[in-house]
Amino acid sequence: MADKSDLSFTGLTDEQAQELHSVYMSGLWLFTMVAIVAHIATYIWRPWF
Repeated sequence: MADKSDLSFTGLTDEQAQELHSVYMSGLWLFTMVAIVAHIATYIWRPWF
């Protein structure tokens, strides 16, 4: 178990925070790619300008 001095204000160790960040960034990239594909498909179907 980590010492209290190793924890940040979130209660995570540095390694845990880095792992959480990498998972979050992967999810953000996936969401962004899906949104881009959805916008392109919508534009092909019904252009807005």
